[in-house]
Amino acid sequence: MLIKGTALVWVGEEEMELAEGGIVFLPKNIPHAYRITSAKADLLMINTPAGIEGMFRHAGRDRAEPRPDGFEISPDRMAEAAEMFGNVILGPPR
Repeated sequence: MLIKGTALVWVGEEEMELAEGGIVFLPKNIPHAYRITSAKADLLMINTPAGIEGMFRHAGRDRAEPRPDGFEISPDRMAEAAEMFGNVILGPPR
């Protein structure tokens, strides 16, 4: 669910534009991607079964701490996190 902002979402061959309040379902084993198209966005993700959160924690940062200058999630770090938690990155991003 996109709480704030705008985004493009791809699920398989389908492309959708999401605005605030927009919801999309991403089925397991169907390639998907998203691109935030606003300056900032807030997302709510619900995953079942659980487990993908480990990938995001490994690749990301602790939001309880200030954002380090120049912080970026590198493609290598994201690929490492995906492999550790059983996900596949098809990349490059759209």
